[in-house]
Amino acid sequence: MIFVLVGTQDSPFLRILKETEKAIKDLNLKEKVYAQVGKTSFSSKLITTQKYFVGKEYEKLIYKARILITHGGAGILFKGIHLGKKIIAIPRKMELGEHNDNHQNELVTKLSKLGYIYEAKNSVKKALLDIDAFDPKPYTLKNDLLNAVENFIEE
Repeated sequence: MIFVLVGTQDSPFLRILKETEKAIKDLNLKEKVYAQVGKTSFSSKLITTQKYFVGKEYEKLIYKARILITHGGAGILFKGIHLGKKIIAIPRKMELGEHNDNHQNELVTKLSKLGYIYEAKNSVKKALLDIDAFDPKPYTLKNDLLNAVENFIEE
């Protein structure tokens, strides 16, 4: 199962949903896909959508997901990393009106370079083709990840 999350920002994030739907069609995926669409107006015959999944339902989807396709929000990225999930991250972009700055791009690039997540630079389709071969770096309690993010923030 694949779980797509756009975050809880006030700005819509249609790009991630359209790219995911296109990838499902192009790859003829039969895997169940759920999406938490938030403020984005989007419906699909290929993706089960809901504005917000909450509580146990949200947790269940995250734990059951084989892949998380998500925006570049720190909360979901670190939750997924901690759970050892394969994460495809597509940061919201300021220049596309998806966020008020590009901090998500900076965080996603850093976590990708460290090997924790897969950054979808070109397309969701390519990311889905590559994700099975991607072996995310496991989360450890040595604070390497926290130190890297802290150093990045200070830069």
